[in-house]
Amino acid sequence: MNSLERIQNAIAGKAIDRIPVFPILIAPACRLLGVKQRDYFLKADVMADTLLRARELCGFDGIYVSKDNWVYHEALGGKLVYPEDDETYSEGPLLSSVAGYEHLSVPDPSTAPSMSTVIQAAKQVVSKAGRECYIQANIDTGPFSLACVLRGAQGFIMDLYDEDEHRITDFLDFCTEVVIAYGKAMIATGVHGIQMGDATASLLSPELFKTYALPYLEKAVSALEGSGADIWLHICGNTRHILPEIARLPIQGFEVDALVPLQEARRLIGPHIALKGNLDTSFLLQSSPEEVYDTSLRILADYGLSSGLIFSPGCGVPKMTPLQNLKAMVEACKEFSL
Repeated sequence: MNSLERIQNAIAGKAIDRIPVFPILIAPACRLLGVKQRDYFLKADVMADTLLRARELCGFDGIYVSKDNWVYHEALGGKLVYPEDDETYSEGPLLSSVAGYEHLSVPDPSTAPSMSTVIQAAKQVVSKAGRECYIQANIDTGPFSLACVLRGAQGFIMDLYDEDEHRITDFLDFCTEVVIAYGKAMIATGVHGIQMGDATASLLSPELFKTYALPYLEKAVSALEGSGADIWLHICGNTRHILPEIARLPIQGFEVDALVPLQEARRLIGPHIALKGNLDTSFLLQSSPEEVYDTSLRILADYGLSSGLIFSPGCGVPKMTPLQNLKAMVEACKEFSL
C-alpha cells in the first residue's frame, strides 16, 4: 500500500496498514531546505520543488500545496508585502466598507496574482508525485473568512450588526462565487483534495454561524462536490459549538485543532467525515523528539483502532520546528498498530 492508497482508504474508512500522516508544512519546509520564503511564495517552480523535497525528507504520506493566507486579497487587487524570508502581509484591508465589493469582479484563477502561482505549483506537484502520495491543495478561505480578509475581521463582524442585511448577504454571495471559481480551477489541476479554511467563523456563536457562515459554505461545497477531488474544511480553535453543523456539509474531511480531542470531534461530527489532526503545534515546536513520539502515540491510542484519521498537527507547523520532531510523528504512526 503506497501513501496515496493509504490516505484514500483512510478517508473512505477502509482498511489501512497504518495511520497516514502529513502536515501543513510551508515555512519549515523553506527553512529546512534553504529556500527563501519570498521565492517560495512568488515562484511556482520553487514552491513545487520545495514541497516535493520536504515530503521526501520527512517521509510524509501527502503534500499540502499552499502559498499564504492572502491569495484572495492579492487576486482581487490588494497589495502585499513580501519580506525576503518571512510571512507575507497586507498593508490593510482591501475594502473600507461592505459596499466596496460592488467594484470587484470574480478573478480568472489562471491569470490572477497568487491564484495562478499556486495552480501552477499544484500542477507540477501532481505531475511528479500524484501517483504515489496524496496531494491536497489549499484554496485559501471559505466565504465568511474571505469577507473578513477583504473587509478586515473586526470591521466585518461589526458590519453584521450595523450594515443592511441584504448588502451583507450579497457580499457573502460574491465571496462564495470567488471561492467556487478558485476551487474549480484547482480541482482541474488533478489534485486529490482541496482544502479551505474558515478560521474566523469559529469566533461566531452557533446562531451567527448558521446565519452567516454555514449557508455560504454549503453553497461553495455543493458547487465543488463531485468534481473529482475530496473537499476538506479547516477551522482553527475550539470548534465544539459548530461541529454538529459542519457534519451537515457534504465534505470528505475536517481538520481538527488541538483544542478539541479527536475522539470528541468524531462524536460531534459523526462517522462519515474523515478527520485530520491534532497534535498541538506549540508542543511540536518546543518539545523533544521523544516527547513528540510519545504524545503522538497517546493521541492515536485515545482515538482508537479505527480508520478515518490522518495524523497531523492541528494547524500549520511553526517555522523553527526541528526536523527530528517532524520525523517523530511519522515514526509514531508507523509504530502504532491497527
